Amino acid sequence: MLKVRYVGYEVVGENYARIFRPNGSGDYVLVYFHETMHVLLENEIAVAEPDTMILYKPGVEQDFSALRDFSATYVHFTADSEEVARLGVPEMKVLCPENAGIVLQFLEQLNREYYTRDIGFEDQMDALLRNLFVYLSREFHENSPELADRASLYRLFCEARFTMLSNCEKEWASTNMPEMVSKSRSQFYKYYNEFFGISPMADLNRARIEKAKILLTNKDVSVTEVASLVGYASIHHFSRTFKEHTGLSPLQYVKRITNRR
Repeated sequence: MLKVRYVGYEVVGENYARIFRPNGSGDYVLVYFHETMHVLLENEIAVAEPDTMILYKPGVEQDFSALRDFSATYVHFTADSEEVARLGVPEMKVLCPENAGIVLQFLEQLNREYYTRDIGFEDQMDALLRNLFVYLSREFHENSPELADRASLYRLFCEARFTMLSNCEKEWASTNMPEMVSKSRSQFYKYYNEFFGISPMADLNRARIEKAKILLTNKDVSVTEVASLVGYASIHHFSRTFKEHTGLSPLQYVKRITNRR
C-alpha cells in the first residue's frame, strides 16, 4: 500500500526559500514545482522549471531552493521500494509531465482526501497516488528516447488490442488483426510481441478463457454455449484450450467452483 503521510498543496514560502534535508525525510517525497527551482542532484545543480516534478527516495538528500518565488506541492508517503519501482516512475530525476493539468488534478484530490479524511480516505489516497504514477509511467515510457519515434505506433497497437480483447468473442484471424494497424501479418506479430510481451493469439485466448471462467459460474449456461459466447466454434477446441490455461476441463472447473460454495 502507498500510505500517504502528509500533503502540502501549493505551499508558498519566502523569496529564495530552501528545503534542505541532508538525510531525506524518511519517506518517499513527490514534489511538484509551481515556480522555478534550483535542485541539487548528485552534486550538480539542475534547473527545475515550473510544472516539473521529482520523486525523492527515502534516505536521500533533498536540497532545492527557489530561484525567486517559492511555491511547491509535495506528497510524503511510505511504500515498499519494490512496489514503487514496479510503478515505473523515474526516481531522483527532474521530470516534465506533458499534461500538467492532469497531474495537478490528482494532487488536488489527494490534498482534499488528506484533509477531509472522509470514509475510506486512506484507500482513496492510495488509489489516487497509484493512478497518478500509472499515468506518469505511461507518459514517460512513451516519450523515452528509444520509443519516441514509435509512440504513435504503440498507441495504435493499444487501441487495436483493446478492440480485439474487448470483443474476444468475434472471429479474429491473422488476416483481420493486422488490418487494424495497416501492417503486414509479420509486422503485426513482431510489434505486438515487442509492445505487450505476448503473441496476439495467445493474448486473445487468455482473454477468452478469463471470460469463460466467469460465464461458467452461471448454471443457466451450458459449456457448449460458453464456448460459443467466447468465440470458439468448436467445443473440442474450447475444452482443449481451457485445460491448457487452467489445468482443468470446463466441466471439472464448474465442479470445483460448485464445491466451493
